[in-house]
Amino acid sequence: TLDKYGVKVLGTSVEAITITEDRDLFVKKLDEIEMKTPVSQAVENMEDALAAAHKIGFPVMIRSAYALGGLGSGICQNEEQFTELAESAFTFAPQILVEESLKGWKEIEFEVMRDHAGNAITICSMENVDPVGIHTGDSIVVAPALTLSEQDYEMLRQASLKIVTALGIIGGCSVIPENE
Repeated sequence: TLDKYGVKVLGTSVEAITITEDRDLFVKKLDEIEMKTPVSQAVENMEDALAAAHKIGFPVMIRSAYALGGLGSGICQNEEQFTELAESAFTFAPQILVEESLKGWKEIEFEVMRDHAGNAITICSMENVDPVGIHTGDSIVVAPALTLSEQDYEMLRQASLKIVTALGIIGGCSVIPENE
């Protein structure tokens, strides 16, 4: 539709946005730059979702594709919880990501800006006081991140810059490189 009417997208391309919203494409893109990601599988139906959950092993995390604010996402301890949440998640999105649970890890976020020439900087780091498993919207967040060593901070900062560069982000972006 944008091409049909000659609309030029300024900033991040539609292709890059699609990659960040499609959980399968996103993981594949991060694999290309050798960025470690949780074991996961993108699925589009309940049969495949259950197979993925059993292959990965409980507890597992469900993340809805194309949904903001964690809608349809959560951690499942067993098949009963998984089935209930997955059925709900499919009402929000045609695809879900089933991934190993990172519950208990630190959730760190970097705000990154990147221009059209590829110059990128991190604006700030943030840390959820609550561990992964508590949605960011329900968590207390502090900036800058307080509990990282200088080495961990720099490693996560560099990972954030590498990710936005690989994706071709132009403008502002939040990157959440979780840390054990």
